[in-house]
Amino acid sequence: PESSSAPSFSISIIRSTPCKEYMQRGERECFMRIAVFSDSHGVKEPMLAAIEEQKPDMVLHLGDYVRDAEAIAAYFPSLDLRYVRGNCDAYSRSDAEENLLFNADGVRIFMTHGHRYNVKLGYESLANAAHFSGAQLALFGHTHEALCEFQNGLWIVNPGAAGSIARPTYAVAVLEGDGAVCYLSNI
Repeated sequence: PESSSAPSFSISIIRSTPCKEYMQRGERECFMRIAVFSDSHGVKEPMLAAIEEQKPDMVLHLGDYVRDAEAIAAYFPSLDLRYVRGNCDAYSRSDAEENLLFNADGVRIFMTHGHRYNVKLGYESLANAAHFSGAQLALFGHTHEALCEFQNGLWIVNPGAAGSIARPTYAVAVLEGDGAVCYLSNI
């Protein structure tokens, strides 16, 4: 069930090294690739395949199930991985937050599962929370419906359901400079 209680936040600043390393080598092009998953519901294999294919600098998991994100960490221990709890993670032993707000290579990212923002009824509440937090990229799951839109300087992205039997999907965010470009992909 949807809840109206105020969500909690965890804020951190991340500085990835890939761009710094590129710049030190004199390369002009520098970007960071982030794979975004949600709603895997115990189905890890499609996510593992997508990570092998994309070779992202960072992976974000938007909940349902946190233990799947923890399994990804075991498969790829050197990968920068962030995750939040979803509505199906209520009894998980994980200490994951419900929301994260952080900077990655100059881009402010707001991530949540979305159930606390009633995203099944629309994503205006989520978009407002992301906007007022200064985010350029708002990531959410919960609906199992893939979405990638750019509105008023804010990317609003739902990667869909990585655990879908019919059509598993995920999102990729490419950060370059202080901006981002996002797209959806089938697994």
